[in-house]
Amino acid sequence: MKKLYAFTGRILRIDLSSKKIHIQPTSDYLPEWIGGRGIATKIAWDEISKGTELYEENSPLIFMVGPLCGTIAPFSGRTTLCGLAPQGYPVPWFTRSSFGGHFGAELKYAGYDGIVIKGISKNPVFLYINNDVVEINYADTLWGLGIYETQQILMKKYGDKCRVVAIGQAGENRVRIAVLATETESASGQGGFGALMGSKNLKAIVIRGTRELLTANKERFQVFCRKLREEAHGSHGWPHTPKLDPEMKNKYGQRFQACTQQCHIPCYDARYYTKVPSVLCKGRKLSGQVDCIAGLFPGTANQFYNWNLGFEAGFEAGRLCNDMGINHWEILVGLVPWLKECKEKNMIKDIDGMEINFSDIYFWKHLIENITFRKGMGDILAEGGRRAAEILNLGIDVMKDYYPAWGYAGHWDGHGDRINHIFFPFWIVAAIQWAVDTRDPISSGHGYVQNVMGWSPVCSPEYGLSWERIKEIGEKIYGTSLSTDPLSSYEAKAFPAVFHGYRSVYKDSLPVDDQVFPRIFSRYTEDNISRIELPDGEIVEGTSFEHRLFTLATGIEMEESEFQSCASEILDLDRMLQARNYNRSRKDDELLIPYYEKEEYRINPLIGYKMKMDGSKFRKVLDEYYTLKGWDLKTGVPIK
Repeated sequence: MKKLYAFTGRILRIDLSSKKIHIQPTSDYLPEWIGGRGIATKIAWDEISKGTELYEENSPLIFMVGPLCGTIAPFSGRTTLCGLAPQGYPVPWFTRSSFGGHFGAELKYAGYDGIVIKGISKNPVFLYINNDVVEINYADTLWGLGIYETQQILMKKYGDKCRVVAIGQAGENRVRIAVLATETESASGQGGFGALMGSKNLKAIVIRGTRELLTANKERFQVFCRKLREEAHGSHGWPHTPKLDPEMKNKYGQRFQACTQQCHIPCYDARYYTKVPSVLCKGRKLSGQVDCIAGLFPGTANQFYNWNLGFEAGFEAGRLCNDMGINHWEILVGLVPWLKECKEKNMIKDIDGMEINFSDIYFWKHLIENITFRKGMGDILAEGGRRAAEILNLGIDVMKDYYPAWGYAGHWDGHGDRINHIFFPFWIVAAIQWAVDTRDPISSGHGYVQNVMGWSPVCSPEYGLSWERIKEIGEKIYGTSLSTDPLSSYEAKAFPAVFHGYRSVYKDSLPVDDQVFPRIFSRYTEDNISRIELPDGEIVEGTSFEHRLFTLATGIEMEESEFQSCASEILDLDRMLQARNYNRSRKDDELLIPYYEKEEYRINPLIGYKMKMDGSKFRKVLDEYYTLKGWDLKTGVPIK
């Protein structure tokens, strides 16, 4: 096979129906598809034909890493997961998810750039991969177990140096909001890919690799990585560094734990606890990770998530979801707020005979188990909140307040979730991202909304920047200060959406951590724009870091404009797939406008009152976006 740097040169192909295993050269997709998400999108275009059903044998489950995975590149190590998504609405179309941990790097050390799994095993199985050894082994004794026990059994059998990704009982039962997770509790949350994995009777994948991974420009790559680690001073791209809570540290053993292999900084959203008393099983101590939205389980985060479960019971509720394999985001930001409001409006009182009470750990246990095992009303809730409301004909208008589009609950949109601090006009960019995507777009698209708000004097009064400085940065990055002006309106919002759409592809293809990239704002430079000066005097701008990591690691000579063109082609091909297989058009993109025509939940202090979307003005923004992307203004389909 052709000699490659940073890539292993091999993609593992497995058919669970025939038990056939073969290797495909990664070079079939390089350089134009650049890595994880790009290669997976090309595979989907070639192999998912119109009419392919979600759970049929030819429906692929694609694990794909990228050139930076397994290297020393800071904040690398994630795995991109693609396929037809059970959670997707109105149809389970092709999309992507991702997870951290060490699984992706171990896959590279075993000698593979990805795994494409098709077919359906007649019996439950797990995959064991150790360099060139690839086995399909029976998993009858594992089927029916939770994720934790499954991983413990497999790591005892194959050694604690192996890496394991597994599904719980929710995935086995094809719960549409089922996840798969690593032994470090990093989960592929959105999409419902645990159900797709379960539909193939695939319980787990065990990886062990010992091969060396080579990079092209080793010395310069090392220097650049060291400089990048020094420059990246805080998670989420924000100006201040999180700290541990002394009381939680002493009482529950709280500590920082990275959720991605090469993460080097403390994170706002990742805490590990070593000694949390169980509420359901007195005398037992629990340990585990609290990532991302899981901090909402205890409740009392604000007036909206106002149940009072408490930390210990909340930690245990999160752990139950982890073990059975349930999507935290869907539960906490979509399904539970919908049920909670329905109860408050006297539309529903109980779930399968137990009164709805989100301050009671026993109700959480009842709810999670009924969803996992599809018991009673739980069988319908297992379809996800977006579908469940319609099936039950329960609080449909309430549900629509929490779900912008495509079957996913709100995220940095200013209307659904009440966690993220964002107000007009900045959610206009998020609205474009939501409109044109196939899922919640913010998982790899935080770059605009999170950076602008996180560095603002509203969210970071002590460490942030003035609005005037943020406008100056907007002018240099996006071409006009109106792009980041808190008193602007719909103008200059299409370009940031295009810009960060490309960065989303970079992050899912290399892959690198969305909470750090792209590097835009900095507290280390005079103009507060991120950049690195190398020992030879070369200056590399923050928005070019991904491209530079790619070229130094792979040795592929590609100008930054070419690299961006690759990202654009990947987005175009994804859009073409939607148009070809599902008749996706501009009409679909505009379906989320009514969601945004309701009032935002936070107020821009410089405006003084709540804003809502003007549909006619937003349609003009979509015109601008389509024009920048080269998509037909009437159909929303790429022209060339």
